Amino acid sequence: MSIKIGITGYIGMGKTTVASIFSKKKIAVWDADLEVHKLYKKGELGYNMITSLYPNLKDEKKIDRKKLSLFIRENKIDLSEIEKIIHPLLAKSRKDFINKNRNEKIIVFDIPLLYETNADEWLDLVILVKCSKKVQMKRLLMRKNYDKKKIEYLLSKQMELGRERKKPNFIINTNQSIKIIENKIIDIINSLEY
Repeated sequence: MSIKIGITGYIGMGKTTVASIFSKKKIAVWDADLEVHKLYKKGELGYNMITSLYPNLKDEKKIDRKKLSLFIRENKIDLSEIEKIIHPLLAKSRKDFINKNRNEKIIVFDIPLLYETNADEWLDLVILVKCSKKVQMKRLLMRKNYDKKKIEYLLSKQMELGRERKKPNFIINTNQSIKIIENKIIDIINSLEY
């Protein structure tokens, strides 16, 4: 049975960086955002189900996340309806990933809404990724299609979630150098191999 580690943290905190270090160490990583991207591709079940509910999201290749985000902010689309479609599909993808990697010592899950979806109940350990507000804003402003208005909206939504009420097993501060972050991850991996 694999040790299941979850990585979480607010947007722009460095979850992808931490997950990529695990990948570099040959540890399988399931990425919730990447899986959502796959489900949004034309012809995929997620795309078909969402566009049947919201035909204005139909596109040549995939659901346009920028348009979807705008429609949610403008209350033209109910986020909870999208979640009712996507969350069960993500659960199936996760289950398939766990089965595929059942012989691995450690497997990792990059889940931005880890606590909000109660994933901590089936995970063995949780790593919370943090950085300063200044570093977070700098990272977000460097992203494609991100402006201050969108960032403020996303941050306001995350702050409502009350994530701090649950305690992670490890906290990694990504204000530090990549070498320090990598060493912390190596320490975590080593601590689990005995």
